Amino acid sequence: MQDSEALTLIPGPLTAEAFAPFGDVVPIANDERRNHFRFAFEAASEAREPALWVSYPSKVAGDVVEVLKLERHPHAAQTFIPIRDGRYLVVVCHAAADGSPDLSTLRALVAESNQGVTYRRNVWHHGLTVLDQRTRFAVVTTLSGDGDDDCFYELPKPVRIRLSAADTGA
Repeated sequence: MQDSEALTLIPGPLTAEAFAPFGDVVPIANDERRNHFRFAFEAASEAREPALWVSYPSKVAGDVVEVLKLERHPHAAQTFIPIRDGRYLVVVCHAAADGSPDLSTLRALVAESNQGVTYRRNVWHHGLTVLDQRTRFAVVTTLSGDGDDDCFYELPKPVRIRLSAADTGA
């Protein structure tokens, strides 16, 4: 595949406003006693099993991240809460009328280590990609228990995220 066939995005900073169509950003402030994740348990009636795990992405991204597939969760929202310092990449888009990713709505955003995110159910997103160092995340969702909680979509052409050109607001 030639480079000219790939869509290239330059990420911006993750803000509540930029992410609002896809979910919720929760600032994780050290001076707060409690942080609420508004959409963390948004779920359809099929999702009956609360789930919590720790994810530890093993690969730290370079200057370019190549996105080859996206995922979504039809029954429930999915929340990521960073446990260690380190920025991470958030790549999201809406679904088209046929349910596939609508790449015209694709956004790339850089999250700081003091920001958690909740993807609303059915929002297409890329898997966790850490930028500075290996970082642990607590992941919260609700599962149906029927094996249909994850949908994956192989993109027809790669999407390249150019981190070296990013305006992260940092």
